[in-house]
Amino acid sequence: MEKIDHFSHPHPLLLVDQEPGDHGSRKGFCYRCNEAALEGYCYKCRKAAKGYCSGCEEELEGSSYGCGECGFFLHKKCAELPLKVNHPTHRKHPLMLLAKPPSHQEKCSCNLCGKSSKEGFVYYCSICEFGFKAADPISQTIIAETHEHPLTLCSGTISFVCEACGNDGSRVCFTCAECSLIIHIDCTSLRRNIKIIRHPHRLSHIYFFQDEEAAKRECNICHDDINLGYGSYCCSDCNYFAHVNCATDKDLLEDEKSKPSDYWAVIPPAFQEIKPGEIKHFSHKHNLILSDDGVEDGQSCEGCTRSISTSFYYCAQCNFFLCKCCVHELPKQVRHWTSWHVRVLYFYSIFYCHYCWFWSSGFGYNCHPCDKIMCIRCYEILDTRIVNIEGQKHFLFFDHKYEGKCYGCDVDFERKSFRCKDKKCNFALNYRCLVLPETARYKYDDHALKLTYRDDHDLSQCYCDICEEVRDPKQWFYHCAICDVSAHPYCVLWESPFVKLGKPFRIIDHKHPVTLVKIDFYPPKCNGCGKPCRDDLSIQCTEPACTYINHWDCYHKSKSFRTWYLLSTD
Repeated sequence: MEKIDHFSHPHPLLLVDQEPGDHGSRKGFCYRCNEAALEGYCYKCRKAAKGYCSGCEEELEGSSYGCGECGFFLHKKCAELPLKVNHPTHRKHPLMLLAKPPSHQEKCSCNLCGKSSKEGFVYYCSICEFGFKAADPISQTIIAETHEHPLTLCSGTISFVCEACGNDGSRVCFTCAECSLIIHIDCTSLRRNIKIIRHPHRLSHIYFFQDEEAAKRECNICHDDINLGYGSYCCSDCNYFAHVNCATDKDLLEDEKSKPSDYWAVIPPAFQEIKPGEIKHFSHKHNLILSDDGVEDGQSCEGCTRSISTSFYYCAQCNFFLCKCCVHELPKQVRHWTSWHVRVLYFYSIFYCHYCWFWSSGFGYNCHPCDKIMCIRCYEILDTRIVNIEGQKHFLFFDHKYEGKCYGCDVDFERKSFRCKDKKCNFALNYRCLVLPETARYKYDDHALKLTYRDDHDLSQCYCDICEEVRDPKQWFYHCAICDVSAHPYCVLWESPFVKLGKPFRIIDHKHPVTLVKIDFYPPKCNGCGKPCRDDLSIQCTEPACTYINHWDCYHKSKSFRTWYLLSTD
C-alpha cells in the first residue's frame, strides 16, 4: 500500500479508500495496527464518527491519506498540494504552504484572522503577512451581495476603515473604483438580508444611514454606539440597528439548522370564546367566566401563581382562577427571543425552569427540541430592562458572551447573563436573581421579609437566622427590620416559592391522585429515604388510607428526565 511522508504530520501516511457514505471507516485500513487489511476478515463500527480532512476541514470522501494511530487524514488532493505557488493575488513573492494559519496580533483584520477556523492549510507570504486558505483561494474580482458594483482586490499593506462594518482594517482589502469603497475581505461575503434571534423581522445591510437628529445610534445587541456613516444592519420598520459583527454572530444568526420548524403549526389557540365573558381554556376542564369583582386575600392565579389584583377568569364549579393577563397575553405557541424553536404553552402541576432554576407550578413554555421549560416570570423578561438597586439605576441587557459572577448570589455565569451597559460597572444578574420577589414570607415571622442587597454589618455578625450558617454580606438576602431577622433567599423560599400546594394530579407510578404538600407537625417518613418529610416539599397520596409519601427531591431524582415535570390533569 502506498505511503508518503507529509510535512504536516510526523508519521507516514497510508493511502486508503473510502466508499461513498462510509464515514469514519476506510476500506483496507486498520485503526489498531495502522496497517493494510486488504484480505481476510475485520471488524467495522457502523456508528463511527465522520472523518474530516485536516487540510481543508471538509468531510472525507473518496481516496485519502491517513494515520490511524493519530486519527489524522488528508484528502488525496490536499496531500498533493504544491508547497510553493505563484498566485496572481500576490505578485511580489511566492506563497508557501503552511499546515495552519500563523499567529497574528489581537484583532488583526487580515483574511486569515477573520476566518472562524484557525486550522487547516494556508498559502502564506511571511514578508507581507498575506495569505489565504488553501481550500478557499482569493479571486482578483468579485461580486458582493451587499454592493452593486464589482470589487477589486487590493493586496498592498494599508490601514483603512471598512465601509461595510465600520471596523479598522489593515493589509488586504477589496475596493470599488466607482464608489471609493474599501471593504474587508470577510465583509464581501455579508448577506444583504439576515434574520437574527433577537428581532422578529429581517435586518437589511446598509452602508450608511442619514439621520438629521444624531450621527450615532445604539446597537440593540451590545448597546454600544454605532457610527451611522459606516455599514450596519437595520430594520427600518422598528428603528432597530445592530453592528455588523453583532448581527452576524453565529449564536444569533439564522442558518438552515436554526430555522424554526412548522411542526407545531396545527396547535389550537389557548382558549376559545364560548360567549362574551365566558371561555374554554386548555388548562381547565370547565368553562371559565370573566369577573371584575375582588377575590379573597391570598387567592392566586393558577397560571402564574401571582396574587390576583385585577380582572380574572374563574370556574363556577371549581376553585380555579386565572388572571386576565395569563389568558389574553400568553399564546399557545410562541417564538421567544432566547431560542429559534417554537415554544408551546403547557399547564403543569410542577416543573423545573431551566432559566431561573426554580420549581414552579402553572404555565410553562416548553421548547421540545431543546427539552427545556421556561416559566412565565422568565418568559416575561425582555432582553433589556432597568433595575433600581440601592438607589442606583442599571440598564441591563442580555449578553450571551458575558463571563463573570452574579452580583446577587456570586455564582459564576455560563456565558449568559444580564449585565449593565456601563462598561465601568461590574453589575450583572442571572435569571434566578432577576425573578426573586421583592418581599417574601417565612412561616415563623409575622411580617413580610424584604429583599435586601447589602449588609453593612461586620462579617462576624452576618448569619442566616434560618439555617444558622454564615452569610456573605455582599450577597442579597431577605430581612425583617422589625424583628431583625436576616436569611438566605434559598432558606426563605425553600427552592419552591412558585409551587402551588394542595392541587391533586396523577403520576405514572402510583394508582391514586397525589398532591404537593409541606408538613410542619408529625410528618410521616419518606418512602424513598426513610427520613421525616418535615418542612420539605413532598408528594403525598390524597387517599387517607394510603401511606404513599416522598420528598419531592427524592422522587424527581429517582425518575427519568421527562418525569420530573408533570402535566396537570385538571
